[in-house]
Amino acid sequence: MPYTNRMGSGVLGMPSSREAALRYEIDGLKSDLRAFVAVALQHGLRDFCEQRYPDIVRELEAGVERSEERVERKYAKILAALESVPGLRATRGETGERTYYRNAVDDVAYLEHGLEDRRLVLNGIWVAPSYRGRGIAHRILRRLVEAADEADCGIVLYHEPFGDQGLERDDLEDFYNRHGFQRHEATPDGLFRFPKTPLDLYARHQG
Repeated sequence: MPYTNRMGSGVLGMPSSREAALRYEIDGLKSDLRAFVAVALQHGLRDFCEQRYPDIVRELEAGVERSEERVERKYAKILAALESVPGLRATRGETGERTYYRNAVDDVAYLEHGLEDRRLVLNGIWVAPSYRGRGIAHRILRRLVEAADEADCGIVLYHEPFGDQGLERDDLEDFYNRHGFQRHEATPDGLFRFPKTPLDLYARHQG
């Protein structure tokens, strides 16, 4: 028969149900406090938080730094993958926010991209008029979403039609919908693609 603590702790070394409930409650309160401090920091109350909860501030900031480093590594891998679109040669623009593509003869397309608030942002694909209808935008976008899937990274899309030179808004959204982009509350002014999304028409066909 196992030894039991007469104070009500149950089997030796094991907490009683009351102690376990208290620990659970304390953990919940600590979590709530961390959430409160995180929100307070976002609203500019840094001095208040540092004075009262310096350990939590340091913990949260260390977590944000680690998250930023992870996202930057993912972004670097995705940009490297964008340099290997079949049939095209890629070069990075001076600002690093455009990748240009050319074939053996002409500049044919470019992709606008960025990293904002630890999120991969796609600002659109432009294809030279004489090369439209040849699947170039599709090839570039497939390489992007495949690389993002490999990195387990979602994509935020903000893309307006290029005036009279591109698809109409509805057709443009249909194009991105077929690659798994959808309207989502996280991006009220754009579209979002979750990693390995089941809404990706091309991924479904491959599977």
